[in-house]
Amino acid sequence: MSVRKMAGAWVPPVALTLFRRWSGRSLRFSGFPADWERATQMSTGYDAVRILEKVAAATRAVNAGEASFERDSMLFDEPQYSFPILAALLRAASLGADPLEVVDFGGSLGSTYRQCKPFLDGVSLRWYVIEQTSFVDKGRDEFATDELKFFGSVSEVPQLGEHAVILAASVLQYLEDPTATMDELSELPARHLIIDRTPLGNQEQHRLCIQYVPAQIYEASYPCWILSKSRFLSRLSATWRLVAEYPCPEGHSSTDEGLPFEFRGLILERTA
Repeated sequence: MSVRKMAGAWVPPVALTLFRRWSGRSLRFSGFPADWERATQMSTGYDAVRILEKVAAATRAVNAGEASFERDSMLFDEPQYSFPILAALLRAASLGADPLEVVDFGGSLGSTYRQCKPFLDGVSLRWYVIEQTSFVDKGRDEFATDELKFFGSVSEVPQLGEHAVILAASVLQYLEDPTATMDELSELPARHLIIDRTPLGNQEQHRLCIQYVPAQIYEASYPCWILSKSRFLSRLSATWRLVAEYPCPEGHSSTDEGLPFEFRGLILERTA
């Protein structure tokens, strides 16, 4: 057993969390910005060109078989499947989706598509990524296929069938108005909705803070919402029915000021 594994066997989880925060190896959430503008001022931002190139390089490595998959520009040698997402996609396919259409909002250069693809070989698939202009341009230039397409806005997505799936994975918390974005996505004629890797807390109001990215990924800090779970679900309930909820690998966390929250996933189906 390695020293790292031995330490993990007896060091209390709280101590490990504190160590990872101190060493820059995990996300940190801190601050009480009054609004989005102030949160932006409090953040360092990030070099968008550099991040795009890191993601593109990692995606090329995956396509070349040099790594299993990438997430947030980090390469992984072993597959880490999101079985709740796969279950939701296969459920949608079983209910009559042919082809299975997925609108992947904030889907980078198709990371989740590549993660899920080995389990969807028998499914006719159309995967639409909605991203920032620079990612769309790079995606179209290098990574688009007959199945995987890139678009710059919701309005550009082709007409969808009634069994289409909307996927929002680790993206809503980084938007100025997550609920307005969800309202826009809900206007798409899709029956299924998957919200993945989203920080939800038990507080009454959405909480704005600053997220600090681990140095080994890239140096950056930017605004991030800790969404009120009750308020968020109440807003969704006007259009969507909750089918299932699941924990995400990021697990439990808290802001530096002590607000606890957990990264959760939601699988929903249209009711209206």
